[in-house]
Amino acid sequence: MKKRVLAMLLTGAMCLSLAACGNDNNAATPNEDSGNNDSGSKEYKIALLMSHQTNAFTTAVSQGAKDKGAELGVTVEVFDGGQDQAKQASQMEQCITQGYDGILVEPISVDGIAPSVKAANEAGIPVITQTQKMTQQDLAKSYCGGNDAAAGELQMQKAVEALGGKGNIVVLYGPMGSDGQLIRKEGYDKILADNPDVKIVFEDTANWKTDEALAKMETWLQTGTEINAVVAQNDSMALGAQKAIEDAGKQDSILVFGVDAVPEGIASIAEGKMDGTVSQDASGQGALGVETMVKLLNGESIEPLNYTECIWVTKDNVADYQ
Repeated sequence: MKKRVLAMLLTGAMCLSLAACGNDNNAATPNEDSGNNDSGSKEYKIALLMSHQTNAFTTAVSQGAKDKGAELGVTVEVFDGGQDQAKQASQMEQCITQGYDGILVEPISVDGIAPSVKAANEAGIPVITQTQKMTQQDLAKSYCGGNDAAAGELQMQKAVEALGGKGNIVVLYGPMGSDGQLIRKEGYDKILADNPDVKIVFEDTANWKTDEALAKMETWLQTGTEINAVVAQNDSMALGAQKAIEDAGKQDSILVFGVDAVPEGIASIAEGKMDGTVSQDASGQGALGVETMVKLLNGESIEPLNYTECIWVTKDNVADYQ
C-alpha cells in the first residue's frame, strides 16, 4: 500500500514538472502579456500639446519629446495649438476621450488651461505642464522645462553689463499673459530694479514672431529715439529686430539679445550680428517631459519642478552650440 501511494505521488510530481517546462509558446514575453519593453516601461500613449509649432524652439521641444519616446518605447503624439486657447481645450478633450495614458501640455493661457486639466484629472489621466507653467500649477503633477525666471534674470543682467550699466533698451515680449512672457519679465524687473540708469523706452509684444518683431522695431527706430539695446524674450523676435536694425544701418550701435539658442540665433551670433542668447536646451526640455511622464506612469516618484540648465551664449562660446 505504501509503495502504491509513493508511486502515485512521484507520477504527479513529474506531470507538474512537465507542465511548467514544456509549453514555452504560452509564456509571457516583453511587449506582449507583460506589456513591457526593454526599458521596463509599458507601451504608453502620451500626448504633447504644444502652444504652437511656428519656430525652431517649439519644434525642437517636440522633436526632443518624440526622440525620447522612441528611446523609451512609448508613443508620443504632438498637437499644435496654433496659439488658440479654445483649440487647445478641444485637443485636451480629444485626448481625454481617446484615453491617452498621460498628457504633456504647454499652456497657451496660464489661466485658460485650468478647466481642461481638471477634466483630465477627473478622468484619471495625469497632466504635466511642458515648457510653460499654468497659474494653478498644483493641478498638474509636475512641470518640465526651462527656468524662465533664471533665464530672464541672466539675459537682462548680461544686457546691463554689456551697456556698462547705463542706456536705453526696448523689450519685445511673447504673447501677453503667457507663462514665458510673465516669468521672464519678472526676471527683467528684478535686474532693472537694481540698475536705475538702464531705461525701457519702448516695450510691446511681438508674439514670439520674427515678422511682428521686425515691424515693431522699424516703428520704434523711425521715432528717432536713442536705443542702445534690444532685449527680446526669444530668438525669433531678436532676429526680427536685428533685421530692422541692419536695414536702418544701425548694427554697430544697437546690441541685440535673445533667449532659446535656436539654430538661427546661434548662426546670427557666429556671424557677429546678435550679441547673446540664453540656452535652455529646447530638445532637452521635450525629452525631460516624456521621461518624467513615463516615471510617473510607472509609479515612480517625481519632482514637482524639473528644470533644464540656463547657459549664456555669445561669440566666445558659440562654437560649442553650432
